[in-house]
Amino acid sequence: MGERRAAKYRMIFETLQREIRGGVYAPGSPLPSEESLERRFGVSRITAIRALNDLAKIGLAYRRRGAGTFVPRAAAVESGPIGLIVPGLSYGEVFAPIAQEMVRLAQKDGYTTLLGDVSSPGARARAHEACAVARMFIRQRVAGVLFQPLAFLRTPDRVSREILARLGAAGIPVVLFDRDISSARPDDPPHDFVGVDNLAAGRAIGAHLVACGAKRVHFLMRPKCASVIYDRLDGVQSALGDARPRNNVIVAEPDDVEAIGRVFRSPRTRPDAVACESDYVAARFANTLAGMGLSVPRDVMLTGFDDVKFAEMASPPLTTARQPCADIAAMAYRSLRERMRDGSLPSRKILLPAPIVVRASTGKEKIL
Repeated sequence: MGERRAAKYRMIFETLQREIRGGVYAPGSPLPSEESLERRFGVSRITAIRALNDLAKIGLAYRRRGAGTFVPRAAAVESGPIGLIVPGLSYGEVFAPIAQEMVRLAQKDGYTTLLGDVSSPGARARAHEACAVARMFIRQRVAGVLFQPLAFLRTPDRVSREILARLGAAGIPVVLFDRDISSARPDDPPHDFVGVDNLAAGRAIGAHLVACGAKRVHFLMRPKCASVIYDRLDGVQSALGDARPRNNVIVAEPDDVEAIGRVFRSPRTRPDAVACESDYVAARFANTLAGMGLSVPRDVMLTGFDDVKFAEMASPPLTTARQPCADIAAMAYRSLRERMRDGSLPSRKILLPAPIVVRASTGKEKIL
């Protein structure tokens, strides 16, 4: 097929796919005839037939001998836009590429996407916004929702579970990503979770610090942090062995000089390595260390998590765990499509690897 004909074919296929998803053609109704498509798009009959046949291959059309091509009843399940609730867009660098890739994948399949506005700087305000967005998605009868559960609240799971329940009661399939809702309950609507294996990544970071000669490894986390941070903590702790001193968890803002100073007061017992909950925290903590006259990695080895731009640009560059943003987006979107087709699927938990990128904050640069 020549380039021009291929472009015409794609235009027909993508236009009809978008119109079916958007409800222009109701389930059970006929699609335009081959002759109509010839006139509308200025193509040959062969090109029109191929577009209709390929719509049938993905379940959006079926042929009835002597009567034409129709939209199947099952297409109603997958019609409507896909909604995104991503509170992390207001505070995390990795969530923008994940959301962008989700939107790209949905558009490729002919779906429009609705990105709910959950952008307030405060966690409580974001919780109210997320609930309002969920209600809006229910009114608009979205086909499915990709939802990043809330964090930095006293009871984040309660609010996230309420949103999940409302969407489930409306018959809207949901896939969670980045963080799960802890301790699943029998009355939770079936849903999927897609994220990285934070426990394994934390264990790899802890093992790397021990291999680099660390004797007193601490873990730095902010108050009211997300549940995934505890998985990272557990992973690091499980790998430390003798390098795990008593009370080696620092729960404080990374620029809280008073709280950090108490831990680093004695040169004899102060940490020689700190695993931070994220690159964002590591960046702020590095400034705190510099203000105390301590150097990375000479005095304190430092690691983060996420592999945002700062990690590579920092001085020295930061050892961290890399979030596979494109893979998270693809797997979450694929899971949502599967759940849209079959709402009876049991809940699933899908964990992806987060490779460790070793940089100068702990040693020579390489990927583990």
